[in-house]
Amino acid sequence: MRNQHRTAQQLPLFTLITLYTIIFLGSAGFFITIPAYVSLFLTDHSLEFAKSMPIEQRRMLFGTVMSAAPFISMFFTPFIARFADKFSRKTVIAICLVIAAIGFALPIYAIVVSSVIILFVGNMINSLGSASQPIAQAILADNSEGKNKATLMSLVAVVMTAAMSFGPALGSKLSASYGAQAPFYACLLIAIVSLALLFIIRLPIQNTVKEENPFSFAKPLKRSQKGLLNCLFIVFSWSLYFQNIAFIFPQKWNIAVESEFYQYFMMGIGIVMIFSLLLLPRLILKRFSVSSALRVTTALSAIGMLLLAITPTPTSHVLAMIFTATMVALCFPLYITALSDRASDIDQGWAMALSSAMVGLAWTLTGYLTAMMVNVHLLLPTGIAVIGYLAAMVVIPTQNTTTEKKTPSELEAE
Repeated sequence: MRNQHRTAQQLPLFTLITLYTIIFLGSAGFFITIPAYVSLFLTDHSLEFAKSMPIEQRRMLFGTVMSAAPFISMFFTPFIARFADKFSRKTVIAICLVIAAIGFALPIYAIVVSSVIILFVGNMINSLGSASQPIAQAILADNSEGKNKATLMSLVAVVMTAAMSFGPALGSKLSASYGAQAPFYACLLIAIVSLALLFIIRLPIQNTVKEENPFSFAKPLKRSQKGLLNCLFIVFSWSLYFQNIAFIFPQKWNIAVESEFYQYFMMGIGIVMIFSLLLLPRLILKRFSVSSALRVTTALSAIGMLLLAITPTPTSHVLAMIFTATMVALCFPLYITALSDRASDIDQGWAMALSSAMVGLAWTLTGYLTAMMVNVHLLLPTGIAVIGYLAAMVVIPTQNTTTEKKTPSELEAE
């Protein structure tokens, strides 16, 4: 069975704002609260329970709390998205936002009663609530096509990058000014506002297939076009280099990660990526198709990674980073668009959730693998990133099959 496409509807501005707010929360809920967890486990302001532990145990507890959420999200989000595709994306998003709100409220109470267990439970519950992010992306993807879809996916990347780049700074400011509870209050407020906005907006009619097991991925894979799984592996290379920065700077140039140079470098990556995402996707799509543009940008990303591996000075490394971050930023909306185009309209939530899970898996695995590879050679992770982008350029599908729209009853019959 081949992919089904229907005429895309243009979403109203207020609907777009609501969906992007939900997407922002999915990332910001993790990054804004990081300084609060640091304060609660690793400082003089730590929870009473944590203060009684040696610092080594507190560090392990902090690492456990912070790593549990990505793993839970990676495992459950594709299944939650399947339920959203099968029944109602709006309803499932609303349930996720309620779960997220509970997940932010529990740490506030945990701080009051000094309970690490409640804090841990809140973190795990919030990770389930973050499934609203790929489902909101699916609504955007399902109601756009071509250059418009790539533009909307670019703004998704902008929102997620902003959360990653500025979320920790916002959380740090809130914690310093109002205490460790403040970041959780801020995220709780965003969740409540998002839920209220969701009830106000009216989403386009969603095509669904009722008679299908949501725990099975066999039928969505059968409905998808060739190349969907290939697209999922594009995300690994950038995280390899990003994880390696903390090793390159101190060991290659004796630049401490606490230095202003490192801080400005990391901020610069976020700024470069945001501006690239805002300005360049539509320009490149005037000249290339989505698949061709993705192939070009992955090739240029490989060249950028090679430059980052051979740069002899911090200054030349910064210049190479500007070029590479620009290309990597361009890859994301093109990759998401190519992935979406290869999934059926009724499976967009599932496809976006697989992408989200793959991103989380990439960042989790590469953190561990990078630490192992630098023991072999400092620049090995960056070299592997070069190979990864070249491999991605090869496996990107070259054709995008367009098929006629089919009704839900026709889909069920098949």
